[in-house]
Amino acid sequence: MFNDKTEKELDKMQNMLWERSPAPRLTVEQLNAIDLLILGKTDREVADLVGVRRETITKWHQNPFFMAELNTKRDALWIDSKLRLKALAYEAVNVLTNGLHSTNEKIAITAAVHILKTVGLYDTDGKASMDLPKTPEEAVWAMSWNKKTNVYRGSRPDALDSFSTKQWAKEVGAQLAAKTLFMEYEEAVRDQKKELKESKRREKLQEDQSQLPQIELTPAIEDGEEDLSQGQGDRPEPVEA
Repeated sequence: MFNDKTEKELDKMQNMLWERSPAPRLTVEQLNAIDLLILGKTDREVADLVGVRRETITKWHQNPFFMAELNTKRDALWIDSKLRLKALAYEAVNVLTNGLHSTNEKIAITAAVHILKTVGLYDTDGKASMDLPKTPEEAVWAMSWNKKTNVYRGSRPDALDSFSTKQWAKEVGAQLAAKTLFMEYEEAVRDQKKELKESKRREKLQEDQSQLPQIELTPAIEDGEEDLSQGQGDRPEPVEA
């Protein structure tokens, strides 16, 4: 059981999380990068198409707001693809059935393997679908959990013997988790706002360059060459005899 002091501290941390800053929007470059990534483009291809360095794309992959939007769009694309595949399920089953009864042993084995995989009897690894973070908060938490697993598990209370010590460890872990989540989320907000400022600066710089007057350069005349047009203008008209 938590004591009164611990409950007040946890309530305070909970209130801090409720009062966190709103999620800043993504830049145009980030949104374009997401659209290209979900189509299967590599980081280098995305960087070239968006007009940023490849290191920038790598940095965005560590941005909770970018991660959340990317995972959300990937999930939506995956759901759409699954619905389209389900519409073809009836035809696919017919094809597998025909293949299973084929006189060609290779075709029959291939169809059998596909059927076993479909019903889950061929999946020896027991692979499960990945549950990727879909919100910035989940992304922050996932990144923090990977970096400081023991702290967020309550300082590993399972490694302690005394019951009271275990409870204390859980309380400390809960407080540290809430406090760290709040601080790292706010830090992510500051980083994304800085990204927005940089994007606006680049956009303004491009606008200023497009408004500069275009100067048409006159080609230089090499030594020994005559300006024929100018010479013809100064040449007197021929006089008839």
